[in-house]
Amino acid sequence: MTKLEKLEQRWKELVGKPKSKEELEESLLLAKELSLERAKEYSSMIVELADNGIIISNVYDLVNTTESYPDAVPILLKYLTKVNHDKNKEGIIRALAVKEARGKASPILIAEYNRTPKDKMDLRWVIGNTVFTTFTEDDVESILPIVQDKTNGMSRDMFVEALGKTRSAMVENVLISLLDDEEVLPAALKALRRMKSKNAKEKISTLTRHPDTLIRKEAQKTLKKIS
Repeated sequence: MTKLEKLEQRWKELVGKPKSKEELEESLLLAKELSLERAKEYSSMIVELADNGIIISNVYDLVNTTESYPDAVPILLKYLTKVNHDKNKEGIIRALAVKEARGKASPILIAEYNRTPKDKMDLRWVIGNTVFTTFTEDDVESILPIVQDKTNGMSRDMFVEALGKTRSAMVENVLISLLDDEEVLPAALKALRRMKSKNAKEKISTLTRHPDTLIRKEAQKTLKKIS
């Protein structure tokens, strides 16, 4: 077992249970040690970023900063396919959820989504969440197969919402069809609301009587917006 695996095993033992003062202190130290150990996988990326004036100790420094970092985008894209640890991939993906990555990141992110195993639902959802930010009209053709494949489950959510940023009649029809897909129904409603779809009005009206409270509220909100 590697050092990282041992640290992660101990982390799993501590998380989700009442902690003594000693265990709480251990958790705080362990979180820092885990971060540093994981960062070893992309140490060359940290050096490359530093060469461009971007100083970080781990990729989540970028995720949490309020400053822009356009020069980091091509470097992050370069290393996305080079790291293997899911937490490192997630950090790079989240760091790419910036306007400076729009028109650059989506094709690489979508390719990453398609090669990520379907049982890694959370990581795939994170990819969709970033694509929502980096989305352009050029991405529609690549996203449509994702949202129409039910085996992708709820990881489709933000891809569905991203489609609401276009005004394509074809996309509108796909989104209307997704109103019959319970897993992404709320996301489809949000997308159609953004699109101000008049063609969806009749179908959305029926959803205002849906047994699920969240869906009813989203349907009512959408109907009000498009009426």
